Amino acid sequence: MEEIHTPENRAEEISALEMLAEHELRRIEQMPQPVVRVCGPLTCDGPEGYERNAHRLAEAERILQSQGMTVWTFGEAEEEIFGKGYDHGNIFTYFHKPILESGLIKEAFFLPRWEKSNGATLERAIATEAQVTIKEFPEEWF
Repeated sequence: MEEIHTPENRAEEISALEMLAEHELRRIEQMPQPVVRVCGPLTCDGPEGYERNAHRLAEAERILQSQGMTVWTFGEAEEEIFGKGYDHGNIFTYFHKPILESGLIKEAFFLPRWEKSNGATLERAIATEAQVTIKEFPEEWF
């Protein structure tokens, strides 16, 4: 059953997302600099493609880490966000956008097929606006 968003729970949701973003920003500040991020399709292939896409994101993160890069993942925050069924627009406005605009994420690596994903498309637009360096993650690196 889809959650009905009322003004009250919308305000609670926004507050929770802002707190999660602040927590992640403090965590990123403590990481070895510079910090990069991996973006790509996750849910656009439906439930059957989710596991495959999640594996590819995690593999891309491992590959970049093996090249000596510090990769920000939002593991604990991700569980909180997806476990609550938050509105996707709010997730991008109050969680991803402040992190990407903070200047703490220097590069964003986009996996092949990112343009098929509404979320990755939004992340790319936010990153571009925030002047984060955009890089394509080559398929042959997998």
